[in-house]
Amino acid sequence: MPVNEKDTKYARWLNGNLSPEELEALQSSGEQEDLEKIIRIVDDIDLPEYDVESAYSQFKSNRPQKTSKVRTLNTRWVMGIAASVLLIIAAIFLLRNQPKLLEAANQTNQTFAFSDGSAVILNDGSNIQFDEKKWAENRVVELTGEAFFSVESGGSFLVKTKNGTVEVLGTQFNVRSWGDKLYVECYEGKVRVKDGNESSELTRNQSVSIVDGQMTESEIIHQKPLWSTGASRFYNESLNEVFAELERQFDIKVNGQNINRTFEGVFTHSDLETALREICQPLGLKFTILEDRKSVSISE
Repeated sequence: MPVNEKDTKYARWLNGNLSPEELEALQSSGEQEDLEKIIRIVDDIDLPEYDVESAYSQFKSNRPQKTSKVRTLNTRWVMGIAASVLLIIAAIFLLRNQPKLLEAANQTNQTFAFSDGSAVILNDGSNIQFDEKKWAENRVVELTGEAFFSVESGGSFLVKTKNGTVEVLGTQFNVRSWGDKLYVECYEGKVRVKDGNESSELTRNQSVSIVDGQMTESEIIHQKPLWSTGASRFYNESLNEVFAELERQFDIKVNGQNINRTFEGVFTHSDLETALREICQPLGLKFTILEDRKSVSISE
């Protein structure tokens, strides 16, 4: 088998993309056992950072200038083995250094405790990524969606979203970043919200929103995020965003995205029909739940 074809097969094996026939051939040839041994060995190695340019310079300086006559080896075979092993090591190294991803599926909340004692609860359809191995010295989380954080004191704690960054020093707060808007509510301690050159410091029972590049501060009266108590709150927001949240909370598809209206209010998560009434009745909208209860049609 040509070297490139063999490397491709090994890479596909690592990703679990071999067909049953190819996997059986790999097992019967003994190659799979050899590959698994290599993985076990590499997994126990803490690979250091490698300076490629320095290593190449050292190689050139140490390379002998004279060549002597030696017995010819099958270089194609040797290079094939070396390339395959390097491919496996590189793939394992990349996999081991991927950020940790936590997701909350639709209709579920996901709770996670960090190694320092901080914790996060992800709202439906949300996710975070962070470097678990370097968490002690680099407490940085990338958030898509909405999450409630309880942060232990220590070094800086950053929550990055595409709409702005929240900086924390020991506190409890909620971050919602869907679409092009950012909402942050502080329940304990202090947080700093940054968007470009603008920033706002929040203390207990304060919130800030960033909509269309405008940062607006306000007070909150509830003691925890409403979604954690089974309700979703909206502040004069597009119905498309309300429908998107409805889809996440009930794992349904809403047909009604062409209605150019806004919604100010709350819908509860306990029952789909109740939630639809809470959204549609104040706006004079009609809704129909299809028989499979996986689709909803909304009209004016």
